[in-house]
Amino acid sequence: MINEVYLLFIVTLNCNDTPHIKGMKGINHFFVTTVLLFVFLPAHTQDPSFSQFFANRLYLNPAWAGIGDNERRLFLNYRNQWPGIDNAFVTYSVSYDQFMKPMHGGFGIRVMNDVQGNGAVNQLSLAAIYSYHLYVTREFTITAGFEAGYVQRQMNAATFNFADESESYGNIKNDFPDFTVGFSGFYRNIYGGISMAHLTRPVQSAGNNPDSRLPRKLTVYAGGFIPVYERHLGKEVLQLSPNLIYVQQQSYTQINYGMEGLVKNQFLAGVWLRQDLGLDFSALIFSAGYVTKSFRIRYSYDHQISNPTIKLPSMGTHEISLIITPDGRKKIKHRAIKCPKI
Repeated sequence: MINEVYLLFIVTLNCNDTPHIKGMKGINHFFVTTVLLFVFLPAHTQDPSFSQFFANRLYLNPAWAGIGDNERRLFLNYRNQWPGIDNAFVTYSVSYDQFMKPMHGGFGIRVMNDVQGNGAVNQLSLAAIYSYHLYVTREFTITAGFEAGYVQRQMNAATFNFADESESYGNIKNDFPDFTVGFSGFYRNIYGGISMAHLTRPVQSAGNNPDSRLPRKLTVYAGGFIPVYERHLGKEVLQLSPNLIYVQQQSYTQINYGMEGLVKNQFLAGVWLRQDLGLDFSALIFSAGYVTKSFRIRYSYDHQISNPTIKLPSMGTHEISLIITPDGRKKIKHRAIKCPKI
């Protein structure tokens, strides 16, 4: 996610002199100016962030490839951040993973498209993932994952109509490889892990400006699942899953912590708190979903509880995930690693 708060602050200071842009009014043309500042001036960015971390687990950590009770999973994710600003940040993600016994681990692929400013900036990424599973004991497993990806970043300014017609930016494209490594551990009902994205710090803007290198992103998480109540023969009625996730990318830090509950293996609900280390920016995240053996669907809403300096029309965020598990009714053919029923 772009450091939008600080960039929008620059735009607000100069709003009376902002060039007119055809078809965009009010805060929308502020945003386009922000995009131009972002592209042509040295500025660091952050990655897209999802509230439903474990519903997009390959993006969280490549070490999750092939983990769980089912052999195959397809993940579909949609996130619309601040929809009141003409779809300022919309992100789509599709990923697939499965356990492969001959490879002693899991294989996965991930495609993500991040659209900013209603198409002004578009970033498309494709990645292949491998995760090795080491069964230390019957109850303790360690996984190590590696992701190799390719990113295409494009700015489309060809349709912008500036007051000074001599200004013309056209399309700006930049492609670059990207790599992520991660590790995770699972012991009984407890799990945790660490990952590092953008290992080579690729240059993400046109040209070779060293200030435009993508900062490395560190993610650390821990959690577990607790059977609270079980019926006869071990059938779960209520399961709780507390989690803590820490993300750092250059000066940007984010902590997410909260609890989710699964009732009768069908109904899912949870609440999270997201904040930075300074407690200056935070949000409550509410989620609810429905689970079957073949699919899992969930919706979440981010409600802003501390406004940044810049006042925007809508600070809410909508996110939807769908997980398809075609092998959910089949018998397990390998030693499954226990993980949260996301």
